[in-house]
Amino acid sequence: MDIKRCFEILDLDPGASPDEAKQAYKDIVSVWHPDRFSGNPRLKKKAEEKIKEVNAAYDTLKSFLSSKQMQEPGRQENPRPGSNAEARDNTEVLVEAGTNIILNACSYFFKTIRRFVAEQARKLEEKDEPGPGGPARKERQGRAGGGHNGRGGGGMGRRGGMGRGRGKAER
Repeated sequence: MDIKRCFEILDLDPGASPDEAKQAYKDIVSVWHPDRFSGNPRLKKKAEEKIKEVNAAYDTLKSFLSSKQMQEPGRQENPRPGSNAEARDNTEVLVEAGTNIILNACSYFFKTIRRFVAEQARKLEEKDEPGPGGPARKERQGRAGGGHNGRGGGGMGRRGGMGRGRGKAER
């Protein structure tokens, strides 16, 4: 898209700054946003086409203005020591370092927990003495149905619990 046409679409002067282009873009989008025309399909379609054109113009103009700004002769490539840009860079470096420290600590912590749980599970499987996980548990699991006193049924009371089955008098 031609730069001159982009300035026309956004209703800007050729010497506009990137901030002015951004504000003009926001203004035009608020006027032509398709959601404003949801009740009228014809106008909504027209607004969608207009927004596509505005977006393309803004993207082209934005890259043009940023490259133009980079080529200005008075522009400094490296900021002065102690400037706001340098302070922001230092802050970014500190935040990034802190984030890396926290992520590494969390990774170590979770790996340690995973190893501990796996080791405990292995110990329970290898345990030979009576108790949870020992031979007594395996014997209970081997009974028919795994119910109470060798009888089938669930594990809730004598006959599967929860009111199922017949009582003593009905046998």
